[in-house]
Amino acid sequence: MRLREARRLLDGLAAGVPREAGTIRLELQKPIAKVIIDNTTVRNAITLHMMLDLLNAVEQLWKWDGAAVILCSADPNFFCAGGHLKQVKTALAEPDKGRCMAMAMATVLDQFMGLPMVTVAAVNGLAIGGGAELVTACDHRVASTEGQIHFVHGRLGLAPGWGGTGRLVAHVGRRRALRILTTALPINAVEGERIGLVDQIVEGSAIAGAERFLEPVCALPPSAVRAAKLQVAAGYHLRTSRGLFPETDAFTAVWAGDDHRNALTMVLQRMS
Repeated sequence: MRLREARRLLDGLAAGVPREAGTIRLELQKPIAKVIIDNTTVRNAITLHMMLDLLNAVEQLWKWDGAAVILCSADPNFFCAGGHLKQVKTALAEPDKGRCMAMAMATVLDQFMGLPMVTVAAVNGLAIGGGAELVTACDHRVASTEGQIHFVHGRLGLAPGWGGTGRLVAHVGRRRALRILTTALPINAVEGERIGLVDQIVEGSAIAGAERFLEPVCALPPSAVRAAKLQVAAGYHLRTSRGLFPETDAFTAVWAGDDHRNALTMVLQRMS
């Protein structure tokens, strides 16, 4: 699927949905661009309109000629809580909408991972659910000592829907990915580094750590960095010949199931 088609799907999902607080903004300032998740009142949960913000950022980055990008959070203590739960619960009334969201977001994140520049997720605090899937779309992950990556999906009667499973397998291998997804346990920074999911642990700000991590990259000519990234991307296909749909099919099968509905209702009750 192309970004144009992903936009059509997300536009359809967002139509008639009031824009709530929260944005994903792009700062294009060489040598390092930043994609900043900013919805701090709800732990950076991503609304449908923020999904469109992310798509817009990816489109602009494909036109940019820089060498490096940091995906980060405006909240110094929380990376991203995944999809906005109230909007998710509304979408459960129509399972086909869940499939459309999954296909669109998987496309956006695959396009982000395929960018011709080095991408680093700066993980301050918890990246949970869809937030964990976001960090897999980066080439590297730099985490603060408090950083955690939590594929919580199984506890919600769900499976990753934004393409995170395939990327997780690529980062840590089949066996570890299966263990992570079927236990739904959080991965702290130390454990993440041990299994190869986290590239570097830093004291203090993960954003500052990511900037230091990228210093050797930024010391090279951007054209050389971009050429190397394109070669690596060409050598590693984000999708097998079967395409996106088997992973999306598995997500859709549980998206509107009783286990997911019940778990989501309990979470929302605790939040109210």
